[in-house]
Amino acid sequence: MDKTGTITEGRPRVTDVEVFGADEGELMRIAAALESGSEHPLAEAVLEYAREKGVAAKPAEEFEALFGRGVRGSVDGKVYYAGNSSLMEERGITVEEKIAGRLNEFADQGKTPLLFADEKAVIGVLAVADVEKESSREAIKAFSDMKIDVVMLTGDNKRTAEALRKRLHIPKVIAEVLPSD
Repeated sequence: MDKTGTITEGRPRVTDVEVFGADEGELMRIAAALESGSEHPLAEAVLEYAREKGVAAKPAEEFEALFGRGVRGSVDGKVYYAGNSSLMEERGITVEEKIAGRLNEFADQGKTPLLFADEKAVIGVLAVADVEKESSREAIKAFSDMKIDVVMLTGDNKRTAEALRKRLHIPKVIAEVLPSD
């Protein structure tokens, strides 16, 4: 079973904002600019949160979707990234220990952490969560009762997926799956 839209409602929302070296308004302006070029459900959550906060941003220039990892774009002539820890590592951006700790906390709560960074450092993290459908727990139990092997597939990181697996008693999860997989 695919997680987003099958097990969950498919309408993720920003639940937490952590800012490092900028203010929240600036972080949200950059985040909205980067995510305005993306079609990912998490991008829509970021854009909705920015609208709720009254943040207007023009789309990033030189936008590039980095398949399965995030996005890259230029805002006011400066390059920024939005995505997962793998993207940051790939780009040589260190995720400090205190930030990594927060990422783990969010993931353990079943939230997906989105990192935002300039070319040198993480400037903020937005945690996004999607609510499970009310029928999911019963459907998973019914499949299990019918001796059908239930497996949840998700692009989320392993910790986030594991939190949902435990909450819904899903026997097996395969995380960090790309759409092509």
